[in-house]
Amino acid sequence: MSRKAKAAVCRELNKPVVVEEVTVEPPRRGEVTVKLGACGVCHSDLSATNGTIPMPPPLILGHEAAGEVVEVGEGASGFAVGDHVVASFIYMCGKCRFCAAGRPVLCLEQGKAITTLPDGTLRTRDARGDPLNVFSGCGVMAEYATVHGDNLVKIDPKIPLDCAALVGCAVTTGVGAVFNTAGVEPGSSVAVLGCGGVGLNVIQGARIAGAARIIAVDAMEAKLVLAR
Repeated sequence: MSRKAKAAVCRELNKPVVVEEVTVEPPRRGEVTVKLGACGVCHSDLSATNGTIPMPPPLILGHEAAGEVVEVGEGASGFAVGDHVVASFIYMCGKCRFCAAGRPVLCLEQGKAITTLPDGTLRTRDARGDPLNVFSGCGVMAEYATVHGDNLVKIDPKIPLDCAALVGCAVTTGVGAVFNTAGVEPGSSVAVLGCGGVGLNVIQGARIAGAARIIAVDAMEAKLVLAR
């Protein structure tokens, strides 16, 4: 069924984002409709609104969110109504050589879901009935969103949605930088330049990795307080 929802829409570059009522269409094959419970505001959203990241408007923002599945399309295996999920802003097919090797971030098919769903179509329309692009195949800065199942990860329903939402970008980016890029080893010394959302998760990742010394650097004392 189609659903009415409010969504944060970038209509013009370098103009204020507007909240509009939109229509979210039901899921097609392999897709899922999610009722969003929380969505982070990432610097990438800002970059989309000023053209730094080329995502043409009109664009529904948001790629860092968590919510509850309310409708499951045919073939969306692994999902059921009531499941709690986190949005994944990098589409991964699960079949190419990189996905098979456990490196889905390099999926050869990820370019299929930049401002549309992987099949090149859209499920959200404005009051005039015109389609709205969606950030990284997600567009989850909204009350509801229909996305492909490959852009979702099922989570334990005991995890608060406002915490789980951050795992969709800030946590995975920061912790991933520690383990996948820097390769921090136990006993290492780590310097983190900038203690924003990603930087704080680099610090946590370094702690998990067993770093002996973590040096946090930031010009804002309030962020250093959080880092400590």
